[in-house]
Amino acid sequence: MIVVRYAVCDPGRAAERSRLIEEHKAYLRGAAIRIMLSGPSAPPAEGRASTAVVIAEVETLAEFEAFSAGDPFVGSGVYTRVDLFEWRPTFGILRESFRPAF
Repeated sequence: MIVVRYAVCDPGRAAERSRLIEEHKAYLRGAAIRIMLSGPSAPPAEGRASTAVVIAEVETLAEFEAFSAGDPFVGSGVYTRVDLFEWRPTFGILRESFRPAF
């Protein structure tokens, strides 16, 4: 199953984000799940929060929920909102890199 995490950063937690960035990156690199893509958005427009996306391949959504909960950014409140959902890509040049799951 392909899953996505869409997270919105809390601008008021920028210092906490800076303090935890290397720990966050190490957590992603050492993940037991198969992360396909991950990264932040481009610098946001004035007055808008930055966002980050993780696209991964897992067996169950619960596995992805547990992974996300262990992320230092999630645990410390760097993100004000975290949405997790199954995604079913059907078209695109990256589609072939996913295991045939559907």
